[in-house]
Amino acid sequence: MKLAIIHFLPLEYYPPVTNLLDYLVNYPSNKFEKIKVFSTTNNKKRKNYQFPIQLPHKSIRRTPFPNEKNNSISRIIKYLKFNLQTLILLTFLKPDKILYFESYSAWPVYVYARYINRKVRIFIHNHEYSSKDWYQNTMKQVRYFHKLERKWLYPKAVWNSQTNPDRLDFFHRDHPYLNKEQLRVMPNYPPKTWQTSTKKKINTKDSSPLKLVYVGSLSFQSTYLKEVCEWIIKQNGKIHLDIFSFNLYDDVKSYLSNLSYEFINFHEKGIEYNDIPNILPEYDVGLIFYKAYSRNVTNCVSNKFYEYVALGLDVWFSQVMTTTNQHTNINSFPKVIPVDFENLDKFDWKSAASHEGLQHKPTNFFCEDIYEELVDKIIV
Repeated sequence: MKLAIIHFLPLEYYPPVTNLLDYLVNYPSNKFEKIKVFSTTNNKKRKNYQFPIQLPHKSIRRTPFPNEKNNSISRIIKYLKFNLQTLILLTFLKPDKILYFESYSAWPVYVYARYINRKVRIFIHNHEYSSKDWYQNTMKQVRYFHKLERKWLYPKAVWNSQTNPDRLDFFHRDHPYLNKEQLRVMPNYPPKTWQTSTKKKINTKDSSPLKLVYVGSLSFQSTYLKEVCEWIIKQNGKIHLDIFSFNLYDDVKSYLSNLSYEFINFHEKGIEYNDIPNILPEYDVGLIFYKAYSRNVTNCVSNKFYEYVALGLDVWFSQVMTTTNQHTNINSFPKVIPVDFENLDKFDWKSAASHEGLQHKPTNFFCEDIYEELVDKIIV
């Protein structure tokens, strides 16, 4: 059996797909005669993902990513190169199964599955929920690809997954013609190797600063960054914050670089995914401070939520993230606490940070259990 995985956006930006590829390394060649991954090169100086074990039947093929700094002709050429080259290589590879991620990757799958190999089994995963309004306002190419999905790929797909049940419900409402058997939930969990023994942390004394961390994209429009920084400055050294971000706007970068406060540290080079387990356990609380700028966010359980708790950190998340509310926990630690980031002066952070009288309850959010279900379905 031959499997093709098509992920137009650079692999390094999406840990769930690189975790899946790591998981697939453990499957012997008698299950997969060949696994071929199609993606693009990252343009943010991130370390390129490679399979952890180099095997002749597993490989990755990349084309240049059409970034915003390219002129329109250059971008069009790069889009064409990805789609046409992927289609040509699919024709030669002749995969029995195709897993593709989001509408960006749909065109070569559509042509191959409709005109070259109608027996191919199709699997689809969506990192984000994309509403009808989102598709109406995105670029014409993606709108066209989504039209092909709705008319042909979605009905044919064996598996079509979203990251949580709320997003899946929205997706099914948008596409009521799909059978429930086709629809799946595949959360963005980290690997089991991230589980760590966690010591009880009680941070109620003025002499013991609370160490917060934020890892992820940043913009003033989508996060409460300014509100958090201004609040931390008011705490006069009782709270420290480290920020790791590869993806941020120039105005945010300028703000953080010019912030003259010794207890807020901005790490401009970000943090590579595989380095997170070595660095984050030093902190007490992981922050998730998104604003409610779309339904995709309000019904999101961020990758970072699962990563923080797997490493033993408490989580303070925006109370506007209604789907994350189901994980609220104040009776054991890691604690998971909704926070009104618009009214931080009223937030009792000392009580929130205290673990006094609480027991450690490790999480069971690990990707291997989720990917087992997907791969079992693929190899049938």
